[in-house]
Amino acid sequence: MGCGGCELFPPPGEILRSIDTAVAVETSWPLGRSKSIYKELIARAYSSIEIPLHGHSSAISTTNIWHLRKEFLHKINEDHGKSASLVAEEAIARAITCYAAFLHLNKGRSIVNPYRQMNTGYAPVFEKVTRFEDRVWKMAGKRDLRGVNDPEKPWLDGLRRLVFVSDMGDALSSESDFPFLEKEVIAPIRSEEGRRHFWLWLTKRPKRMVRFGERIGSFPSNVCAMTTVTGTDYLDRIDQLRKVPASVRGLSLEPLWERIPPKKLNLKGISWLILGGESGRKEFVRSFDVAWARQIRDHCRAQGVAFFLKQLGRRPIENGKVFELRDCHGGDWSEWPDDLRLREMPDAFQGTEGLL
Repeated sequence: MGCGGCELFPPPGEILRSIDTAVAVETSWPLGRSKSIYKELIARAYSSIEIPLHGHSSAISTTNIWHLRKEFLHKINEDHGKSASLVAEEAIARAITCYAAFLHLNKGRSIVNPYRQMNTGYAPVFEKVTRFEDRVWKMAGKRDLRGVNDPEKPWLDGLRRLVFVSDMGDALSSESDFPFLEKEVIAPIRSEEGRRHFWLWLTKRPKRMVRFGERIGSFPSNVCAMTTVTGTDYLDRIDQLRKVPASVRGLSLEPLWERIPPKKLNLKGISWLILGGESGRKEFVRSFDVAWARQIRDHCRAQGVAFFLKQLGRRPIENGKVFELRDCHGGDWSEWPDDLRLREMPDAFQGTEGLL
């Protein structure tokens, strides 16, 4: 559980620079002002904790920036006015967008509310990757789902149980965890019980996934090695993913922040593509144009890649206009245009290789 950081949960220095840049447009705001304010707020909050617990920190961290954002914004509002406070709020909201991080921010440690009950099973703070033994072994022992149909999820009919690895962080944040992952993830996946299921391993560090795959002699055939691409700045991850020694590879283009021209989206060696828009507060999230989805859908069809549209996000647009959805994530496909209700699975997910 936890992650070493990425574009959805950036390091504190990057967030502070974004705040400085945004607020400087509204008022006289020197570079480094955000850091000095947060340093003072964090020191005050930490010093008020009688007995600091594991996960509490006096450092300027992404977790502390989030938890103290209200106090920070109040200070800006007092000194520079509401408009400056609003652009700072937007800068923070656009910087920290990871769903798994938000769960940890709400369930882990906080120096603002230091004695709240921390939820069992979460990392104390998201940026500190925490090991939990036996989790994958227990999941491997779950019952086989072949032959079980779910009327609310017809795209899963006939499939093995699909299990996401690293949906609450990035297990490949550090190479020092390789021995642990070999014992606690790969071994149960390769076990007789684990081979009944199909495992989806997602990372934003495909270079490290290549090295881990080489260490274990290649990923088992019941693993889909995956990486995330949020925009054109991260297309090199696909080239890195192609080097991963795996028989099945997938892409998660979620949240997609911008249009990726199909000619730039090389799907060679890719079996599956998940697509989705961004969730979050509507006034701050990036728009998701359904035209992007149609272009990528058609590109997948031409390349023989299974296409799975997960959600339209909080601000879907069509023909330049935002359209309202009841589902705040845009995940209810009954609200979508008919031609986009497509959730395909690769043939590899339906295979019987390695099953008991």
